[in-house]
Amino acid sequence: MKRIILAAALAALGAGCFTVHRSEYPEVTMSRAPEGREIAVQLAGFEATVVSYLPVYGHETVWREHVYRDRHGRFRDGGLYPATYSTTTYIPQARLTPAFVERAQDLLEDAGFAVGLTNAAYVVEVRFAGPVVTDGDRTTECLWLLCSLLSGDYSAQTWTARLRITEAATGRLLLHRDYSQKYAAAVWGPIPILSPAAATATDADVMQSWALSALTDRALADATQFLAGR
Repeated sequence: MKRIILAAALAALGAGCFTVHRSEYPEVTMSRAPEGREIAVQLAGFEATVVSYLPVYGHETVWREHVYRDRHGRFRDGGLYPATYSTTTYIPQARLTPAFVERAQDLLEDAGFAVGLTNAAYVVEVRFAGPVVTDGDRTTECLWLLCSLLSGDYSAQTWTARLRITEAATGRLLLHRDYSQKYAAAVWGPIPILSPAAATATDADVMQSWALSALTDRALADATQFLAGR
């Protein structure tokens, strides 16, 4: 029994996956609001859709053919019999997440700006779009899989964001900037198929969260620099 447990533990350890390459997170600096001045800001946008999967458990009955050997060793048809199996169906559920607007609010408040007031002087709006996967990224993914004999994986996504800062009272556009952020990761593990499947660095949700967090930080760095100089 101990040998079985040890073998299972070694197999689980061997199925782990290592991150060979991962995009570096952009370095940004937030500008602080001027001392003694209250700059009121309202946030808009920062919407992102995340997909979660809800497991639904059930049972399924199928009819199977019963074949047996008679006393002479010949196969005989014994008819059909029912067999019941447990089933699990995963239903995708898309929802909007407030994670990035909350991140933006925290960044602004930490920099000394007032957020969410009814008398806001400026509106900071960020709209996300994506993901985009280029033909070059798809080619790299195929080459990585083939050259690693299915023990590695490569994934890349590019997301974009549009920053708009407007004057709340007049709606006049004061600042407009576009951003592009690519996330790429390569992983490898000792067990073909299983090791890459267990990797988190190439998971779609992780890639989206990384890219949108980076875009939020970059947009807010420019926004705080602009607002601090008003």
